[in-house]
Amino acid sequence: MSVAYMQEPPSSGYAPLPGVASAPESRASGMVQPPTRVVSGSETIVTTAAHLLLQELLREKLLLEDDLESLTEEQLTTLHQAADREQALTRLVEMGVLTPYQAERIRTGNLHGLVLGNYRVRERIGSGGMGTVYKAEHIQLRQMAAVKVVAVHTERGDWQRLLSRFRSEMRAVAQVRHPHVVRALDAGEVPPPDSESPALCYYVMELVEGQDLETLVNRNGPLPIGQACEIIYQIASALQEAHRHGLVHRDIKPSNIILTPEGKAKLLDFGLVRYLRHRVTEPGTVLGTIDYIAPEQASDASSVDIRADIYSLGGTLFWCLTGRQPFPSRGNLAQELLLRRTQPPPSARALRPEIPPALDTVIATMLHPDREKRYPEPKAAMNALLPFLRLEQMAAAGCQLTPGQRTVTITSLLHHTPRVLIIDDEMPVREFCRHALQQEGFACEAAENAAKGLALLSSKPFDLILLDWNLPDMEGPEVVEHVRNMPMPRHLKILMISGRISGEELSQALLRGADDYLCKPFSLQEMLSRVKSALALKDAQEAMEAMMNYLTETNARLEQNLTSTSGDLVQLRNMLVQTMALAINYRDPTARRHHQRMPRYARRLAEAASLLPAFAGQIDDRYIRRLEAAVPLHDLGKVGLPDHIRFKDTLLSSEERLLMQTHTIIGYEILTEMAQQNEGPIFDFVRMAAEIARHHHERFDGNGYPDRLAGKAIPLSARITAICDAYDALCSPRPYRPALPHETAVQMILKNSPGQFDPDLLVAFEQVAADFAVIFRELPPT
Repeated sequence: MSVAYMQEPPSSGYAPLPGVASAPESRASGMVQPPTRVVSGSETIVTTAAHLLLQELLREKLLLEDDLESLTEEQLTTLHQAADREQALTRLVEMGVLTPYQAERIRTGNLHGLVLGNYRVRERIGSGGMGTVYKAEHIQLRQMAAVKVVAVHTERGDWQRLLSRFRSEMRAVAQVRHPHVVRALDAGEVPPPDSESPALCYYVMELVEGQDLETLVNRNGPLPIGQACEIIYQIASALQEAHRHGLVHRDIKPSNIILTPEGKAKLLDFGLVRYLRHRVTEPGTVLGTIDYIAPEQASDASSVDIRADIYSLGGTLFWCLTGRQPFPSRGNLAQELLLRRTQPPPSARALRPEIPPALDTVIATMLHPDREKRYPEPKAAMNALLPFLRLEQMAAAGCQLTPGQRTVTITSLLHHTPRVLIIDDEMPVREFCRHALQQEGFACEAAENAAKGLALLSSKPFDLILLDWNLPDMEGPEVVEHVRNMPMPRHLKILMISGRISGEELSQALLRGADDYLCKPFSLQEMLSRVKSALALKDAQEAMEAMMNYLTETNARLEQNLTSTSGDLVQLRNMLVQTMALAINYRDPTARRHHQRMPRYARRLAEAASLLPAFAGQIDDRYIRRLEAAVPLHDLGKVGLPDHIRFKDTLLSSEERLLMQTHTIIGYEILTEMAQQNEGPIFDFVRMAAEIARHHHERFDGNGYPDRLAGKAIPLSARITAICDAYDALCSPRPYRPALPHETAVQMILKNSPGQFDPDLLVAFEQVAADFAVIFRELPPT
């Protein structure tokens, strides 16, 4: 124990800490260090190595009170029994309170920089010429971020230039707000604690999970052509935004591009950024990574413009497609730079013959040694890459996108072989599930315990896990927590199964991260229904995510194209919404063309309502356009329901009806997640779609579901949708009843549904009911 801890008494007597209000007794065995006696005034306080360490860590904000409150009594006892400071640190790491990196810094007394403003450093990610990057946690919000730190030693002759460059990077990242640029969150400085330590300048960025392109290609080989072009297209769109702010990145390379698990590329490290409006770099300076550097940047980094970034981006595309650098290093730097200035760029197609000649030309243009012959700005390169993008992610449901591009249908996204992992210690159950699922065309693997199951998950991708609660080496809920903390696909589904645990207890597994549960014994039909429903929900989530990503990209693409208009964006948005609605209903024969009729009903009803005093100022053209886009998604949550309920040809039982009602919550959660991940006016309709999905089955009298809202507390969009949906349901045939005539349907809504609908909207409905009939005749369900 250091002298400092022996000499530093608590500020006022004994300051209790969570779980450390008294020190445990020392043991004669010698395993526990005798307690240290600290004298404060007239009191003698018995404390321990752990107690003193915890006091220090709390004071330095390396630990918080709730970190300790999360420990069990057994863990606290174990901690206090630590023989010394070293063992206490080791136990804090074992308990997950500290990381090994934090413990090592504390062990060596190097605390300077472990807390940076509101962030405490957890791990070291990496370092370079422009500083060190750490993984850090916001002390109050408990959100992870990446923090870049530069240590400023004033005795260094170049410290002012280094600091100026670092601050330029901070400002550059803060200026460029774009989906494919790492987002700036905060910045600050930490003064030195003594004359020998450096000041620390830092800025905080979003923490991007994923792999950089260099690692990805080294590990998996060259990328598919469409995927590579899509990644480069995304980064080009980021560079276009940087160009708009007068910035040149100057260090575009595969290791500075991260690909997230969702397929989104993010540009990192603006450490060498240049402002075209002023100069930080001295003339004649060489900055950047030689493997991807433009010839003019190698001569004088201070004079480059955005075309240097286009060159480096072309080299990165070459790498993605071939797994090779365009100009591999041979040891003679001067000769290599001379070759770049005097020889044409290499052909990617010569290394990979399936690359289209037109794409090879695009790469050659980006890598042209004469910058005057490259694309003048990133958006020109984006337009050149358009024909080669991975269009299958868009799933355009039979709609022609742009001239020369092929048509892609929703089934191209949804039709793949589902992969299921069965983890159960009972061989008959494993074989029953495996045989049944393989008969349905699923690819299955099985494991008899948690260890083997987790090993399979670490090495292979799966879409769904059937997980037994009672495994010999680990309980099911614990396995669920392990899985959810692993780098798994975002929408992996987990179904818990057990014959010894009650349904109520199994349902608690949902709170731990499971998606559904089955009680043994279960029937073949029940098991298949639950599995298919979970996979249908996964497909819908992934389809929506892919289409939202595509909409984001196309939004940026059209905004950067001077010939595009807001009408292009709206047309694309509406097309994708119709695609999503088709995905919801494509197996339901009773819902044919429902997604096309609903927005037309909603527009007509909203237009009529806008003329009534009751809705003055609530409905305008913009509102109606959002409503048209949102209404087709009102039943999105049905993709999460079992097939035997969705497509039942008789009336639902009371239990089945309760399960059917959950589609409102499922749809709301999916759409809310989508809304949180996408920003901008074009995505406003998603929030409206979420409120419609949740509330279109509420009743005006408060007896609806799921929240029993009443009157004007129900969102107007949901009240409009409720009338449109009711009319369409009454006029459409069902397996258990024929379709009703238009007049009967109108009469039931107006006269025979007391308390169900907004009476003011019924006034508008009565005025336009004849138009509803016309819409239904033009788009019949059969």
